Amino acid sequence: MNSSCVNVNENLVLLFFILGCLLTIIGILLNLCSCLLFYRTKSLDKTPYGIFIIALSIADIIKLIAEYIVHILYFYIDHRYLVCSITWFLTLSSENLSYLFLCALGIERNLKVWITNRRCLITRRRACIITVFLVIFVIIYDHPFLFLPYDVSYCFVTYLNHSILFSCDNAYYKSYGYSYSLTDLIFIETIGLNNAILPILIISTNIILIFGLQRRAYQRRHRLGTRKTNDWREQSVILYVFISSITFILLTAPTGILNAWSAVYNQKMATNNLALILELMEILHHCSHFPILLMTSSVIRKKTFKILFHSRQSEQSSFNSRLSSQLQIQKRSLSH
Repeated sequence: MNSSCVNVNENLVLLFFILGCLLTIIGILLNLCSCLLFYRTKSLDKTPYGIFIIALSIADIIKLIAEYIVHILYFYIDHRYLVCSITWFLTLSSENLSYLFLCALGIERNLKVWITNRRCLITRRRACIITVFLVIFVIIYDHPFLFLPYDVSYCFVTYLNHSILFSCDNAYYKSYGYSYSLTDLIFIETIGLNNAILPILIISTNIILIFGLQRRAYQRRHRLGTRKTNDWREQSVILYVFISSITFILLTAPTGILNAWSAVYNQKMATNNLALILELMEILHHCSHFPILLMTSSVIRKKTFKILFHSRQSEQSSFNSRLSSQLQIQKRSLSH
């Protein structure tokens, strides 16, 4: 068993654990709010859009847990299977699922904009089938991470003169008669789904969707001579797509490039000051989907406020009913 120690700025290590903790808690709460909103709102729950949003939120929660909370377990469990297999499998599979559900969202929106035949649209039932298929596909695609490595190389960060196990920077596996390393798998991910195919699909579907929405708005204004009231909703969709695409590129592309560079040239995963900053940026990305929806969609804002105020009103009404029943009981006891 090999181990390698990497010197990282102590203040940055402290910043990672404090800021990472805050972002993880906030991100999990926001994604839970997204699940609750799309589950409790019937007009959203019955749509394929709602199914993909709930699946995306669950994938982001798993990603946040794997990216930060599992690191805390290293203080108590430093087994190579947890550090080098389970962690990387959860991290990359949840990340791939998150990107795939973003692609599914973009494709579903594009079909509604460009296709006039309703039989070609994605229904709620089809969205559930697609979700299950994507989960099974990613598990099969990333399952080589789940084998027990026979040799590992760890990365440590130094804080207050103590070495803290931070990650597994390389590991070596044997399965199906082949020998491969963690960096080999990361390189395949880099040139495959995680940092090549899926980002291109997400950006392409978003660009096509923007053109499709602009085309439909143009047809309404110039061919029909009217401007429908829901044009502003399509403009909000364009704004959401644009902001989410920019956020996706800025927060996820740098860490993918760094991982690819380290896998090819250093034959181990990078653990340095830059890597910690980029990891925080990636955590931030998986916290951003629901806030962007709230910021760009008035419909989502109205549904969210309705659920919040409805729950408060129901709590207040139940409290008032309990109070009135207690008063009636007291009056009856006094009369007797």
